[in-house]
Amino acid sequence: MGWVFIPRTTIRIGRSAPRCPVTFLIDGYNLLHAVGLASRRFPPKGLERARTRFLDWLADAMRERDDILRVVFDAQNGPLPSSEYGHRGVRVRFAYRQTADELIDEMIHAVPHPARVTVVSNDGQVQDAGRRRGCPVLTCQEFVDWLIDDHPGAGPPPPEDDKPAAAATPAEMAAWLEAFSVPRTSPKRRPR
Repeated sequence: MGWVFIPRTTIRIGRSAPRCPVTFLIDGYNLLHAVGLASRRFPPKGLERARTRFLDWLADAMRERDDILRVVFDAQNGPLPSSEYGHRGVRVRFAYRQTADELIDEMIHAVPHPARVTVVSNDGQVQDAGRRRGCPVLTCQEFVDWLIDDHPGAGPPPPEDDKPAAAATPAEMAAWLEAFSVPRTSPKRRPR
């Protein structure tokens, strides 16, 4: 017999009993900000790049899992409604003429088995909507911890710098080479 961890639930199963995949319904910008991939000020196309890096990170972290990720982003002022689409196995949807919180609430009420849908958000209203319907709820930190615990080294990618790093000057390079190349010999100690 083995143990399978499902957020907020641990189920003992035998070898022949498969685990039902969990659907994670994620408040997209909430998690994107929580993992540090978003800043208040983005250069042109910066938010789009951050969103793509975020979705790539989620897809990489979920590569060998059967669980389903559905990420909802705010797009109240979007030009057109969008249907759900796939990004490397992650399902993505933009909330049109409503907030992501409102769309997540609608999606929670549309699922036939709410216990199989785990809501991921730090937003109290989104969490409450999930709990009222009977969904397990994870904060962004709990979700990231779960994601990383099963996949060591799968932490969120570092945020992109707004400015590219300048190349080292010849003086800086020489100082670094001196500091990190060959260890200095230390004076011999006298025996006590």
